[in-house]
Amino acid sequence: MKARLHLQLTDPGGRVVDERRAHNTVMATGAQLVADLFAGTGAPITHMGVGTNDDTPDDVGVTALTNGGGDDTALVGETLAAIPATAFTATVDEERRVVQVRVRATLPDDAAVGRIREAGLVSQGDGDPVLYNRVVFAPVDKGDDHELTLFWEVEFPYGDLQWLT
Repeated sequence: MKARLHLQLTDPGGRVVDERRAHNTVMATGAQLVADLFAGTGAPITHMGVGTNDDTPDDVGVTALTNGGGDDTALVGETLAAIPATAFTATVDEERRVVQVRVRATLPDDAAVGRIREAGLVSQGDGDPVLYNRVVFAPVDKGDDHELTLFWEVEFPYGDLQWLT
């Protein structure tokens, strides 16, 4: 599996004022989320979120995005945004033997105002939110007049996957 994030920060006129591209890390909770789908107990990805933690994404035990430490580094406003089912598209690339899932989600201008350093996809079911993945990137300063749009691309290979081992 391979995944990428493309982040765009736009001003009120729709002009891109900042941009990032990064690869994602699947969390242990994200792998469990996918495994639970096999048992019919899994839940879909329903939200995207942002946070302030720029620690290396190597720790796959992270279970939530961070919003500051109670000081002036905390983001102001909502840090999670619902993703409608219509924001997801899946296409099959038979030549490369992958199914590519694309999703686009936007945080409105009054959400997550401050210095953003991480993002992730979340399953928000009846219980606690489940963090599927996490991406860390160079800080993005989001004002209260900026929209933040995240474009995710996740590729799931198919066929004989023994070459992966």
